[in-house]
This record gives sequence, C-alpha cells and structure tokens, in this order.
Amino acid sequence: MDFHAAKIGACRVCNACAFRTPGECVVRDDGRDIPRLMAQSDLFAFVSGIRFGGYPAAAKRVFERTLPNVHPLFMMYRGEMHHRLRYPRRPFMLFVGWQPSADPEARLLYTRLTERNAINFQTDHRTVVLEGDLTAAALDRELMALACEVGERP
Repeated sequence: MDFHAAKIGACRVCNACAFRTPGECVVRDDGRDIPRLMAQSDLFAFVSGIRFGGYPAAAKRVFERTLPNVHPLFMMYRGEMHHRLRYPRRPFMLFVGWQPSADPEARLLYTRLTERNAINFQTDHRTVVLEGDLTAAALDRELMALACEVGERP
C-alpha cells in the first residue's frame, strides 16, 4: 500500500471493529486494509518521522487503524492487563523513526513508545532511530538493510 497516496482517516474509537463488525473497521477508506495486511504479515515495518518523541499525526492515524486486530476482552501479559489478540499471527514489528538532528530525549521517548506498542501486540520488535539529512535513496538503502537484518532473525 502506498501510504503517501492513501486516504486514511482517524480511528473513531467507536468499537464497531470489536463488536458490530469484528476485526473490520467501519470507516470506509484506505485504512481498512491496514489490519488485514498486518494480520497476514511476518514483518510489520512502521516508518515515520519523530515529533516530540512520538509519531506525527498522519503516522499516528495509520497506527491507530490497527485497532481491529485486538480483541475487546483482556488478558494478563507480562504481568500487565492487555487486550487479547484477535488473530494468532504476530508479525515482528520494525519501527524506524527519523529526526533531523540528534535529540536524546525524543529518541528515548520514541523508543519507549514503540516498545509499548509492540507489547500491546505481544510480539518481538526492533526500534531504530535515524538522524540527520537523509535523501530518499539513502533512506531506501537503510530500510532495505534493516529489512534484511530483521529477515535473518532466528
């Protein structure tokens, strides 16, 4: 999916994906494909800028649209209360954040945020923060190298 051209609205937090249309978002836009693609994947790569240690608004909208992949009932996971997952497949999550210059505090916040997001999906993850000027070609090379690295994990 080309997320640059996609029309993805915000999650309404209406819980229809939990009860009325289990596992399927009722918002009729390109974001409806995100949960299905995630549930069918071995690797979920989430690439975004970093804003104040978090995701920019457009990236946050994309991530929030994964909500249909969680079940409305809860369970204990690593000593914490979390939603059960709707599907058995748990893709490895690769988070790649970019910030224009070194910002250790933002890096730490982003790393913690991605860790908590991976815990919510009860899966393994890796977080990488890229900094400085990156051309599109340099970013593509970095992403391909990371995807190859992650693909070689045990």
